[in-house]
Amino acid sequence: MSDTLPNTKEAFYFPQGMVGFGDAHEFGLIYEGVGNIACLQSIDQPEAAFLLTPWNQSRLGAQPKLNREQAQCIEVQDEQDVMWLIVLNPFADKKWVTANLKAPIAINTEKRIGLQCIRPEPELELRFQWMAQPGS
Repeated sequence: MSDTLPNTKEAFYFPQGMVGFGDAHEFGLIYEGVGNIACLQSIDQPEAAFLLTPWNQSRLGAQPKLNREQAQCIEVQDEQDVMWLIVLNPFADKKWVTANLKAPIAINTEKRIGLQCIRPEPELELRFQWMAQPGS
């Protein structure tokens, strides 16, 4: 499993879209190769864009595991081919950029297929305080 954001010009395919954007299937990853935040931009629906950062095991613990259906959806055989990302929200809180731990993204890095995985654990936060807002 890589925790380094890929620097690529090829699209990623999300068979189920993203929450709120079920018809958005093709996404580009905008990453300049510096830092650990990238933008996942829908090619199908330009209004759908998400800030992402790699799963941080030292802060969040072990990465989620895919169930069989999720693994089949992104055609993954080996967990080593999965990159876990979390969606960041800079607008939900004036002091914090928050992270959605309830719905991380799994990407099959070999086949370029992604899935937003809704996790059932009730203790997971939708607005985990990830980092202070710049300038606050």
